[in-house]
This record gives sequence, structure tokens and C-alpha cells, in this order.
Amino acid sequence: MIYNEMLVQVPMCSHDKVELEVCVIAGNDDIKKELSYHKANIVEIEDESGLAESENQFDIIISTKYVSSVYLNKALKEKGIAVQPANSLTDTELFEKVGKLMYINQPYWFFDEDEKIHTILFSSKKYHGQADIVRNKSDFIEHCDYYNTDMHISAFNYPTKVFKTILSSIKI
Repeated sequence: MIYNEMLVQVPMCSHDKVELEVCVIAGNDDIKKELSYHKANIVEIEDESGLAESENQFDIIISTKYVSSVYLNKALKEKGIAVQPANSLTDTELFEKVGKLMYINQPYWFFDEDEKIHTILFSSKKYHGQADIVRNKSDFIEHCDYYNTDMHISAFNYPTKVFKTILSSIKI
């Protein structure tokens, strides 16, 4: 539940467009449920190869597995956002790989119901995950058990040691 809320709500509340073109890669019913609270046209695909024919098609790409920056850059619109899981807050190899073609590339993190830490990589052609939160979206998300505006903002804060470790591999 928490994972799907954070995977969906953070990018959806970071894009200022009201009705969005969204691609979900390797999704599930909980992701679809979270997206149902937004105005979105949704395309579901199984893996990144489904993006091969897409060009400037999506405002947001939500993936539950790795997607290369080449596919993301090609498929995202001019102000597009993509999110995908990272192994940890210090997964500098992934951050560098995906960040090559993105303007913003930063991880965010949260705890799930079992107190396990999850990290998601937020990559964007325009929007900053923390600074560009759209409060007239995030403040009105009422169905969530975890996500809210404050959790969104705080998910992009890092301990000093972590920030120093990842600074050279992220784009903020």
C-alpha cells in the first residue's frame, strides 16, 4: 500500500498538468487504483521495450523495474517525469546511468508497513521532485494512509552522509 502510494502520488503531484498521459511499466492493481484518483490516460506495458515506438508521448512513466535513460528520454514529453525503483539511497551506479539524459535525477525514500526502507528514483526533464510539488494536487489527496504533502517533501531529504555520497551522481 505505502509503496504504491509513494510510487504514484509523488510524480502525479509534481507535474503541473491536470490531465496526464501516463505509462505504467510492469504495474499492478494497486498502482491502477492510485492512478484512478487523478485525471490520467493510462497505457500499460510489460517492460521498457514497449517504449521503443513511443516518442514524446508521456507526461509520466511509472515503472516497478529498471528503465534505461534512452527509453525514458525518448518517450517522455518535454516536461516529463519518470519514477522507478532503486536498490538504495546510495545506488550511485543507477543514478548516474539514468541521469545521463535527464535534467533532474534524484532519489526519494520512505518506510513501508514493515519498517523497510524503499528508494525510488525520480527523473525529470523539467520538474524537481521536492521544489515543484503542486500543492493544489497534493493537499487534496485524502484517500491515502501514508502519502501527504509533508511526506512528499520530506521524502527528498537525506542524512548528510548520504547526501555527500550521492551528490556527484544526482542532478538537483
